[in-house]
Amino acid sequence: MSEKETTTLTVDELVAMRRPFDVEVAPDGETIVYVVRSVSREEEHWRSSLWIVPFVEGDARQFTSGLWHDREPRWSPDGTWIAFLSDRAERGKASVYLIPRDGGEAVRVFDQAGEIDSLSWSPDGRFLAFLMVEPETEEEKQRRERRDDARVWDADWKYRRLWLLDLRTRVARVVSPERVQVWAYAWAPDSARLALAVSGTPRVDDLFRVTSVALLDIESGEYRELFTMRGVAEDLVWSADGEWLAYRGPLGRVVHGEAVFRRRVRGGEPECLTAAFGGTVEHLGAYRRGEALVVVGYEGLDARVYRLEWDGERRLLCPRTTGSWHGRVSGSGDGTRWAGVWSDGEHVPDVWCWRASNDISLADNALQRRTQLHPEIEAKLCPVRSIEWTSDPGVTVQGLLVLPRDGTASPPYPLVVQIHGGPTSQWANEFAGSWHDWAQPLASRGCAVLLPNPRGSTGRGSEWINALFGDVAGGEYRDVVSGVEALIAAGFADPSRLGVSGWSWGGYLTAWTITQTDRFRAAFMGAGLCNLISDNNLGDIPSANLSYFERSPSEDPEPYWERSPIRYVQRIRTPVLIAHGEDDERVSVCESIQFYRALQILGKPCQLVTYPREKHGFEERNHQRDLLTRILQWFAQHLALETPERVTMVTTAPSASE
Repeated sequence: MSEKETTTLTVDELVAMRRPFDVEVAPDGETIVYVVRSVSREEEHWRSSLWIVPFVEGDARQFTSGLWHDREPRWSPDGTWIAFLSDRAERGKASVYLIPRDGGEAVRVFDQAGEIDSLSWSPDGRFLAFLMVEPETEEEKQRRERRDDARVWDADWKYRRLWLLDLRTRVARVVSPERVQVWAYAWAPDSARLALAVSGTPRVDDLFRVTSVALLDIESGEYRELFTMRGVAEDLVWSADGEWLAYRGPLGRVVHGEAVFRRRVRGGEPECLTAAFGGTVEHLGAYRRGEALVVVGYEGLDARVYRLEWDGERRLLCPRTTGSWHGRVSGSGDGTRWAGVWSDGEHVPDVWCWRASNDISLADNALQRRTQLHPEIEAKLCPVRSIEWTSDPGVTVQGLLVLPRDGTASPPYPLVVQIHGGPTSQWANEFAGSWHDWAQPLASRGCAVLLPNPRGSTGRGSEWINALFGDVAGGEYRDVVSGVEALIAAGFADPSRLGVSGWSWGGYLTAWTITQTDRFRAAFMGAGLCNLISDNNLGDIPSANLSYFERSPSEDPEPYWERSPIRYVQRIRTPVLIAHGEDDERVSVCESIQFYRALQILGKPCQLVTYPREKHGFEERNHQRDLLTRILQWFAQHLALETPERVTMVTTAPSASE
């Protein structure tokens, strides 16, 4: 076996990876529990298991069997029990279980199974709360079995409602009102009240409209609205005295939980606690049960963990200020021990922990790695560099450049730019090797990869997030292309071997890019949209477009049509591979079909591949394997790369190079 073969990331390695999720530190700080799950599933249902690892010393060990989908482990306030969700009673439907801290048989404590999530203990340990979608009635089941199942749109909704399980009596009851969708909730410190983020329907589109935060009294059942807001109140947290609620919400027109606000429970206006923060807050939690707040905020390409006081004072809580935290971080009851899932461009996601202290520079504060799930993959990762370039005058753009390993290729390299989705998202300094993030597998085959964060991305403050309003595909397109040109000028990129790619909004901007320039020799459009008018009416979040356009396309279609790639499809010369999940509700597969048909009619070089059962994110292992293989082979074919994987790649017209 050659050295190149031993250092090349294989598709099978990436689609079979196991990753840690949902880290929880025990109240005493001695033990960490977390979930391990593969990134793809081979069967109809997911399998995952709970694992535990000591905070200080000792090896990780598997805590549950892994035969079922065990998830959302939650420590009891006294640290003696772990509650979790599992589908071991009925595959594909979750129920609630308890298992002793020291292990043993898990006990089912809820006699129903269904779509359950958001499990949590009351602070006094008496209740378990969770959200559950209203189950199918017997009449509905019988109608379905008779195939008397006509669907009336926007009627007969199934609401997600809040349940409480009394652990002394094992009696569970639904406590939120009928015909109210509960998106999230938070326990008050007195365990007598809960704050609920709610809307009037279960439509995902409601998250981009006006929602409410309400207060629910457990004993009396009193339910009253506290306030309304645009977007949803994310990561609700109570103050320790029960006087304040904190949450994440938008600062500007774009609906994204970019900033932390506080409001008095008894009434008042919102106060922003992070107005001076130059990045984007992505996760919010409680420090010592609400004595203060904990935020994971992205500043540029990296995430930092801060302790945020209720008056807005902020200071670092974690010594590591580079890389990314995958989700929230979890702390011990006294706030001195913390853990989460961390990675950067050259490390795979693993569980890391640290001790917090008033002096963040102390040596014993250093981040400690507690798991190492895939050292064989980490050993093959290519170098990642943060870069900046100038786009329009006065506009500096940030991004990441993934380069081939030393000795495997030499500059100028073939270059593929991958544009992120969202558009309110970003490329962060984190592991990028999967069906969805193909920078590392491309780089291990001798190709440089540019991951740009154009206007509209997170991590650069509210003005940058809101820069797309009235200029969709304008400045962001120039930001992407100028990054490619800068790498050509610097001698890193070969101008004759350029590719462009992206998923979701990145697929849209890929389609737009190849209508505006012939610079690229190959393109990949994944789950993308080509027609902003039809996408608005086929997807499940049409109100999200009001973050970027003044009015809906029903009221004013011309701005949407002006920035739709299909309007300019006759300009395309670049061979394009198109892929889409057939059950995608976010971006309808019709978007890819109409783009493919338009290209095909014009005799343009293209290929469309669709995947049954897949939604906006792919889950099945065979589909992930096939998709990633096709992406690698498409760019190998058009940019003269080497790749060991082979699939049939037939286009509807000769490529420009033939």
